[in-house]
Amino acid sequence: MEEKIKTIENIANERIKFDEHSRIIYREITNNEGELIDSDRYKYFTGQKHPIGVSKYTFLGKSKTSLLSSDTIANAITEETSYTVDVLVLGDSESYCSFIPMKIWEQHGITSYCCGTPAQKLNYSYYLLQKAFANQSPKVVLLETNALFRNFDSYGKLVQKADRLFSVFTHHNRWKLRNDSSEDASSGYVDIDNSKGYRFTTRIASAENTDYMKTNKISAVISPANRRTIEKILSFCSENGAELILVSAPSTLNWNQDRHDAVSKLSKELNINFVDLNLLNDDIKIDWRKDTRDKGDHLNYFGAEKVTAFLGKYLSETGYFSDRKNDERFKSWNDASENFNRTVSEIRKHEKS
Repeated sequence: MEEKIKTIENIANERIKFDEHSRIIYREITNNEGELIDSDRYKYFTGQKHPIGVSKYTFLGKSKTSLLSSDTIANAITEETSYTVDVLVLGDSESYCSFIPMKIWEQHGITSYCCGTPAQKLNYSYYLLQKAFANQSPKVVLLETNALFRNFDSYGKLVQKADRLFSVFTHHNRWKLRNDSSEDASSGYVDIDNSKGYRFTTRIASAENTDYMKTNKISAVISPANRRTIEKILSFCSENGAELILVSAPSTLNWNQDRHDAVSKLSKELNINFVDLNLLNDDIKIDWRKDTRDKGDHLNYFGAEKVTAFLGKYLSETGYFSDRKNDERFKSWNDASENFNRTVSEIRKHEKS
């Protein structure tokens, strides 16, 4: 029996973020009227059919198919036990490359979740913020500031309204999707179950421009639309009892003094705390020869460990949090931490062999 045709109206009633990757898929499997024309591919992307042509990789002697995109992981915050997440992290790939929730837990007993996605724009940050607060009440929301310089348009809002087709993108953080053309596939990530949004990689590609704060020539204009969206995010956090904190992750390609000054000015005008990790390297000690996976664009695991140690201490000193490691209600976090550390240890051992 031929599968029932789905129109754009049907799609709008389902619950999934229509990100850049799924927009492409949507265009390929529907006609101009939004009707489904490739049911096999639809079944694959909604998990109803085993994927065809998805790359497989062998790790630690086990062959597995990776079915996990960063967007899937971000939306999987809805699967966390209600009202257990202390800190919510939003932002683009700088966020999920720099912040390791399992290390924050191990060192301070603070629960956190990273809802970072590739090239995340502030309208989607706001969407994820609202989604997370549906069943969580974090005391702190960390927003990585690279998103402040990514502009969005009304088309993005329209697509978000019709973002319902592929439920595989909303969650199921036990599936793993790797498309060879995706950002994830080219980044050397290894998916570690229940790592709360962090993307693990030990790839090293040294950065050359370590004087980037002075010499990097990139735009530092915060658009009016982004300004309005930050104000909405701030208002939402305030109304829900959370503190919004702006954080700039170390990046030789995405940051400079002009961007720091622009965010600093905005944070003062809106009375938001701002932590620029690019100016704190005496404390964090990023080594750009070893701590980046792609010549300074993003941190690898070694750099993220250093950033996380600093941010964990910063968060613990806010006075908002108590150590939950001995709380029986959070036993699953101890289990996840043990699994994370065991997997990282196995990866490192495998790499050295």
